[in-house]
Amino acid sequence: MFGKLNRQAMYGGMVAAALVVAAYFTVNADLPAERLLLITGVAALVSVPCFWASRWWLGWRYGSVLISALLASAILIKYFAEYSFGRYEYSDEPTVRVLGTVAWTFTWTALEFGAFAVAANLNRNRIVKVFATAVIAAILGLALHPGILEVSLPSGSGWFAGALIGALVIDVVLWRAGPLLPAPAQLASGAVFIVIFWAAVCDFGGLPVPAVLRLAMAGGLVYFYCKFHYAFDDKVVFVDESNNPIGTGDKLPSHTDDTQLHRAFSVFLFDPQGRFLMQQRALSKKTWPGVWSNSCCGHVMLHEATEAAAERRLMFELGLTGIDLTLALPKFRYRAEKDGIVENEICPVFVGVTDRVPRPNPAEVESVKWVDWDEFVRTIDDPETDISPWAVEEVKELLKSDVFRSVYPAVSAGVR
Repeated sequence: MFGKLNRQAMYGGMVAAALVVAAYFTVNADLPAERLLLITGVAALVSVPCFWASRWWLGWRYGSVLISALLASAILIKYFAEYSFGRYEYSDEPTVRVLGTVAWTFTWTALEFGAFAVAANLNRNRIVKVFATAVIAAILGLALHPGILEVSLPSGSGWFAGALIGALVIDVVLWRAGPLLPAPAQLASGAVFIVIFWAAVCDFGGLPVPAVLRLAMAGGLVYFYCKFHYAFDDKVVFVDESNNPIGTGDKLPSHTDDTQLHRAFSVFLFDPQGRFLMQQRALSKKTWPGVWSNSCCGHVMLHEATEAAAERRLMFELGLTGIDLTLALPKFRYRAEKDGIVENEICPVFVGVTDRVPRPNPAEVESVKWVDWDEFVRTIDDPETDISPWAVEEVKELLKSDVFRSVYPAVSAGVR
C-alpha cells in the first residue's frame, strides 16, 4: 500500500506544481475571459480523479447518476451562493458567464465529494454524515471566496444551505445504490487540488493570510487522504453461492482459517510452441508463499469484469499485455487450506498464448519458468506434488473442457 501511496504522492506533487503555474497565469491574465478559461480548465481537470473514484466505488450506473445529480445540484447551489454574496460577473459577455457557471459547477461538485469523503470516514451515522458533509463543504466553499475573513452569518448560512442540498443528493443516491465499499478517500482528491490552486492564486494576488488558511485546509485534506486511503484492488468481493456480491473486505485480513467465499480468477499462459508458463509465488505471500502454480491468479475488484481483472493482474504480476484470453472454465470453484489459511473462491479460468518475455514483479512473483505441458500434467497426479491445489484441480478440469480442447488442441491432446 505504501508503494501505491508513494506513487500517488509523486503524481500529486506534479499536479500541484502545475496548478501553481496555472495560478500564476490566472492572476496575471490580461483579460477576464482568459482568467476564467484557466479557472474553468483547472476545475474540470482536477475533478476527474474524484469522478473516476466514484465509478469504482459505485459502478458505472450509480457513479454516473451521482455525478450527474451533483453537477445539476451545483447549478442550483450557485444561486444560493449568489443570494448570500450577491451576483458578480467577470464581464457582460455571455461566453464568460457560461465559463463562470461551468467553473463553479465542477469546483463545487469536487468540494462536495471531498466533504462527503471526510464525513463518511469519520462517522457512520447517516444523519450525522449528511450534516457533517454540509458543514465541511460550506467551510471549503467559503475558503474559495475572496472575502473569507469578512463572511457574515447570513452569508455562511446561505453556503450551508447550498451544501446541505448537495449532501442530501449524495445521501439519496447512496440509499438507492447501497454501496458495498467504504467511501474512498480518492473522492477528496479534487478538493485538495482546488484548494491548493486557490491558495496559490491568493499568494500571487498579494493575499497572504487567505493563502495560508487555504494551505492549512489542503494540508488537512492530504492528512485525511493518507490516513483513510485504500486501493480498490486491495479489497476482495464476498459473494453468495450464486456469485452475487454481498460485501467487501481487506485482502489480507479476509484470508483466515474460515475465509468467506469471494471472487477470483486464474490464467494459464502458453507460448506458440505449446509450453506452459509456471509462476512461483513470492515468499512474502500470506497464502501459499513460494509455491509453484499456474501463470497468474488474482482477485476481481467490485464493478470489474473478470477478464479485465485478469488483464490487469497479468500486467501487474508479469508485465504482459495484449494477450487474447479465452474463458475455458467459467464456473470453476474451489476451497483449499494450508498452514491454517483457507482459500475459498469462485475462480473462472482463462487461457491464452503469448510470445512475449515475462517481467515478473518481485513483490508478487518469486520466479517463472516455461515447462513442457505434458510433463506438467503428469506432475499433478503425484500425491506429493508441490503444485498449488487450485492449479491441480484446474488442470484436471481443463483437460475435460471442450473449450480448451477446441482452442488449444495441441496442448490439450498432448500432441505436437
